[in-house]
Amino acid sequence: MAAAFYFFVGAFVFWLAFRSGRKRGAEQKRPDARDAEFERLTARVRTLEQIITDRDWRLRRDIDGLG
Repeated sequence: MAAAFYFFVGAFVFWLAFRSGRKRGAEQKRPDARDAEFERLTARVRTLEQIITDRDWRLRRDIDGLG
């Protein structure tokens, strides 16, 4: 009787640990609005860096493209 009890308790603990790990993985895969905003701002900063370091004719074109 005691061995069966410890087996079921161990299996239950293992199931709880596996279940929580699966939920954590699902939460990380969900897209976050902050990630999209971060990517948009990164692209904008990259464009602004190019504007600063490029020639004058490209400066006008890139500023018009920022919109």
